[in-house]
Amino acid sequence: MKRFTQGSAMLILLATCFLSCKPTKEEATPIPEYVVNVTLVTQENAPALQSYAHGVNGADWLLFAGRTNRINDDGGLHDLNANYSNTSFLPLSYNEDIFVYNVDTDVVSALSFNEMVSEISSFTPATGSTDSTAITALLPKVVAALKANGTVFRSTNPLVMQENDYMYLAGGYGTPLDQTDNGNAYQTFNQVARINVPSMIKVINSDLGSLTLTDWQNLVAFGSNDKLVSTGGEMFKIGNTFYLAGGHNFGSTAPAASQGQQYVDAVYPFTMSVSTTNPFALDITVSAPITDVPTTIGTPAADATSKFRRRDGPIVPALYMDASNKLTEGLAFYGGVFQPDSVVTLNIKNKEGNDSTVSYLRAWNTAIYVTPSLAPNYTIDSDYNQKNFNVYACADFELYDAVSGTVSTFLMGGIGDGTYQGPQTLSPFTNSLTQVRYDLSTGKSTPKVIDQNIFGSSSFYGAETEFIFNSKQAISFMSVNGDATEVINADATFQEGKGFDLGFIYGGIEAFENTPGTFGRGKSAASSKIWKVTVTKNTVNN
Repeated sequence: MKRFTQGSAMLILLATCFLSCKPTKEEATPIPEYVVNVTLVTQENAPALQSYAHGVNGADWLLFAGRTNRINDDGGLHDLNANYSNTSFLPLSYNEDIFVYNVDTDVVSALSFNEMVSEISSFTPATGSTDSTAITALLPKVVAALKANGTVFRSTNPLVMQENDYMYLAGGYGTPLDQTDNGNAYQTFNQVARINVPSMIKVINSDLGSLTLTDWQNLVAFGSNDKLVSTGGEMFKIGNTFYLAGGHNFGSTAPAASQGQQYVDAVYPFTMSVSTTNPFALDITVSAPITDVPTTIGTPAADATSKFRRRDGPIVPALYMDASNKLTEGLAFYGGVFQPDSVVTLNIKNKEGNDSTVSYLRAWNTAIYVTPSLAPNYTIDSDYNQKNFNVYACADFELYDAVSGTVSTFLMGGIGDGTYQGPQTLSPFTNSLTQVRYDLSTGKSTPKVIDQNIFGSSSFYGAETEFIFNSKQAISFMSVNGDATEVINADATFQEGKGFDLGFIYGGIEAFENTPGTFGRGKSAASSKIWKVTVTKNTVNN
C-alpha cells in the first residue's frame, strides 16, 4: 500500500511472515514497546495550513489547498453554528497559494495559482536549448490544463497520497474559482489529479528553465469521476489499484450539516492512467464498491444504515493475515464521524429557564478492516471500542512488530478526549496519544491511551494535520507480494533504547480551548507549527 511514500533514503524490506513466527505466551518472550515523544521544532516561516494537500521531495514539502489565516484566525475549525452553504467555511480562509517549504532550512517559496499560471504562460525556453521548440509548443497546453482544473489547488480537505515522484489527489470541498462569497456556492468536487512533485517544486521556485520536455509532459494530469466525489476521506494504493475510502459529499445547498449531504458509505477501488491522446488528461475506471449497503449506496437509505458512513476519521494503512498465514494488504477505519442515528434533539431549559433544544453527534468507536484480496473483503469489529479517544482525523503512523505479531497504529491528537459527546456538536479536542494494536492471529484490535498530553500544551493540536516521514532517515517499510506499503518494519528500523527521529506533524487545527465551536481569536486557527516525532524501542517482559 502506498498512501504516502517518501524519499530515496527509505529502505523497502520484503517481509513474509507466518503465524509460527509469533511466540506463544508460554514462552514469555520479551515484547518490544515503542515510546513516542513529540518536540516542537523552532521555525519561523512554515505557512499556517489545515486540511491541506502535500507532496514530499527530500526536505522540500510541496503544500497547497486547505485553509489558512488571513484575518483574525479565520482558518481552523469551521463555524459549527453558521450556515454551511456560505458562511461556516469563510471563502476568505481558503488558501490561494502554493508553497515549497524546506524543513531543514526553514526557507519557503510561494506563488499564488494565478502567479504560477502567469509565469508558465510567459516562460520562453532558451533559444537553441534542447527541445526548446517542443517545449514552447507544449506550454499553452499546460496552461490550459491548469486553468481548467484550478480548484485542485484551492479545495479544502482533499484525499491525497504519494507514490515515488507523483502525488495523487481526489475530491475536496470549496467554491468555484469565480465565486468567493456568493450564497450556496460551496460544493464537493469530483476532480482527480496527478502531480509530479519534483517538477512542481521547480515551478514554484521559479526554476522553469531546468525542466526538460519530459518534465513538462509529466507535470500535471487531471480527470474526474462522479463516483469519486468525496471530502474528509483517504486515498490509498494497493498494487495497481487506488482506493477512495470514506468521506462525504457535503452538497452545494446545505444550510445545516444534515441537509444536502451524502456520505460515501464505501471504499471505491479505481484505476487511473494518463490518456494516450492527451498527456494532461487521466482515464479513470471505477470498480464495484466495498460496502455493507450495495443495493442502496448513494441514497439517504444508505446513510441511515451503513457502518461505512464515516468521514474525518483515522483511516490508515493496515496488514492482515490470509488463510495461508501470509501477510496481505488492506486498510482500517478507527473512529470517524458520524453515526447515522447520532443527531438527537433534546428539549431542555436554558439557564434563563426558557425552552431550548440542543443536539449531539456521536462518533464511531467500532473498527472496520478492509481486505480487498480476501473474502469477505471487509470485517466490522463491533467488539472494538475506541472509547471516544482520537476519533477524528489526525496525524498517524503504523508499524509492524514481528515478535508480537501485531500492527500498531499511533494516533496523535485531534478530537476525542474520551468523554461522552453530548450535548454538544463535537467531542472535545485532545492532545492524547492512542496506540491501537491489531493482533494478526486473532483479527482483533486493542486501543490504549499512552499519553494524555503528547504535545505538552494547553492548546490542542493534531486535528486535520498530517504525519510526514523524515526523508533523512533510513526507514524500512514492509513489502507484501512485492508491493511497498506504508507500514514500518519496526525490527529493521528501530534499535533498542535509541531514539529514532521518524518524522514530523505539521499544520492542522490549533484549538485554543477544547470546545472552540468556531474559528477566530481565542477559539481556533490554522496552525504553522511543526512537531518532531521521535520513537524509542524498549523491550519489556511480556
